[in-house]
Amino acid sequence: MKNRWLGMACTLPLLMACNSESSTIEVSSETVSQKQIDTIVSNINNLYPEATREQKQNAAEVVVRAIEELVFVEGGSFDMGDFGAPCEAPSGTLNRMDWSPDVQCLSSPSSGETGAYHLHKVTLDSYSIAKFETRFIDMEWMRQITGLPVGRDLSKNGPHIERGSERYEVLITKRKNNAAATKTWQNAKDYCQWVSDVSALPFDLPTEAQWEYAARSRGKKVYFATNNGYRQMYNSHYFVPETSRYVDYKEDEVNSSTDIEDVDSYPPNPLGVAGMSNQVSEWVNDWYSPTYYQNSPEHNPQGPESGTEKVLRDAGGMTMVFSRIHSLPVKERYFPSVSFRCALQQTMPAR
Repeated sequence: MKNRWLGMACTLPLLMACNSESSTIEVSSETVSQKQIDTIVSNINNLYPEATREQKQNAAEVVVRAIEELVFVEGGSFDMGDFGAPCEAPSGTLNRMDWSPDVQCLSSPSSGETGAYHLHKVTLDSYSIAKFETRFIDMEWMRQITGLPVGRDLSKNGPHIERGSERYEVLITKRKNNAAATKTWQNAKDYCQWVSDVSALPFDLPTEAQWEYAARSRGKKVYFATNNGYRQMYNSHYFVPETSRYVDYKEDEVNSSTDIEDVDSYPPNPLGVAGMSNQVSEWVNDWYSPTYYQNSPEHNPQGPESGTEKVLRDAGGMTMVFSRIHSLPVKERYFPSVSFRCALQQTMPAR
């Protein structure tokens, strides 16, 4: 549920939770406790005493929203990796398949190269994960108060977009709810740790196993992290063998896109996590190794201790919920198609 931002003093204490720590930052929430809000405000004032009131207000709203939008994921066990697929999809498209115990083929050609074919049991403790990818505006308010430039550049290895410029105004208005672009894995890591510092809660990037478990709605054998396990796009269709006809998707059936859109453009998966089957790849905490699945520990795997590449996960385009992407942790520029979401690394929901 979205929080309500208050532009007035605390005049209705029984109806709204106004901040008692400082009259300069006024934040309320229907789900985040007053004690937690006071902690956030106090930490912002202590960490950034020279920041403007607007910067402090924006930062507080970002961190409160990060807590509000967490989805609690009850721990459990699942088979991680490529769980197979029918050798021929009856629907005529890989975007619409159903798993059955008698599947004979791997789901993706990339499974052999990345080691995803090595199906292995994983058991996770409970945790929470962000319902949405981190928005551009969330990253921007963090970068402002910490003295960093805008997280967007004009061209390959070019200068950052300047605050106050025409392009910047487009970003903070029309594209503010796009996923935050990243240039490095560290950009993602630093943001989640900043939320952790301000909230005094153990935020971090999700592990690869946590990402897949959430994308598959606690380990279900579905191929896309959508509301129904299928990837349904505009101007696309599927074949129905029983009628020997192709069926086009209606507008209200579309649940994914071929373009980068706002993080909340399409319905979440059954667990309540959105955007895991869009056109954006997400950094996770793990180093990459194509052989890691062969010796991964069952309980709360964290990935290899070191490496040269980091793991990215997504379940959009031609990739599926188990597909692994690997990349050097530093890229040439800020790519809008490379972002992240944070996770709360504790076994109880945030309060």
